[in-house]
Amino acid sequence: MDTKDNQDRVRPDIILTHADTDGLCSAALIKKVYPQSKVFFTKPVSLLADLKEIGQKEIFISDIAINKRDAEKIFELIKKKGLNITWFDHHPLPLKLSEVSSTCNFITGDASTSEIVFRYFEKQINPESIWLAIYGAIGDYETETDFVKKHMANWDARALYFEASTLVLGIKDQKFDNYNSKREIITSLASGKNPSELSNLVLSAKKVVKQEFVLYELIKKNVKTFGELAYVTRIPHFGFRGPSALFAATATKKELGLCVFTTENHIDITMRSPNKEIPLNMIAEQAAEPLGGSGGGHPTAAGARIPIDGLEKFLEKTNALLAKYI
Repeated sequence: MDTKDNQDRVRPDIILTHADTDGLCSAALIKKVYPQSKVFFTKPVSLLADLKEIGQKEIFISDIAINKRDAEKIFELIKKKGLNITWFDHHPLPLKLSEVSSTCNFITGDASTSEIVFRYFEKQINPESIWLAIYGAIGDYETETDFVKKHMANWDARALYFEASTLVLGIKDQKFDNYNSKREIITSLASGKNPSELSNLVLSAKKVVKQEFVLYELIKKNVKTFGELAYVTRIPHFGFRGPSALFAATATKKELGLCVFTTENHIDITMRSPNKEIPLNMIAEQAAEPLGGSGGGHPTAAGARIPIDGLEKFLEKTNALLAKYI
């Protein structure tokens, strides 16, 4: 992990982060050090547009991958605007560090972003903030690092999983779709509260668990197959894309499951597989780019955004790529 001297870090005007559990926890850890910084949410496909709109110069980015399609434009923009960015992330970089803007300080590693942030700021924050690093790691399936295993051994793992699950599941409830509600969660976590202490989050998590069992039955009735993959469309809520993709594979005993979510302008596709040896991020990227789309993520949890008329070709390309790994 790159651990550049903390004295060289910027003092962020804003934090750009992902709206999932790892993004929330990593942003909360940053706010423990810089409580006055404002939080905004972005994602790889919209990062370029969001950076164009930002007027602030000092920025922290956490848990946001760099879209390969936009990478060069992103760094050209950073250089042109003179942005000073500290970037915490664990996704593969599409460019060599020598090719990116000199105003970016990348803090990377093979771990959750929450772990990376905690280790960077470890001397500046309360040691018990380690819980946030663990919650983020659980939420992002990054619990096999030596760091996480060592610290989980000091606590009751069941309690840690309960807290992390409360956050992972609770924010899937539609009441937390609003970014302001997620900003409130970050502020509360940064103040030292656990997820189970946050208003209605436990009730929302309980509600979501019940909905996921109903969702599985719905997917069994509506899932479609294409070669060695399965896919589902018209899911009831955007927050259930990951489970829907996995359930599609589970219900059909296929190697790969897709959740297809169509908007007015594009198609968002979430990919999951029970086979952890299949590099989903590589498949998503290689299937989307020929269509003028983009894809990426983690080897075990990936996604793509493609043009509105590109689904059939995407399925064909994905199925062909999948054949290399099964």
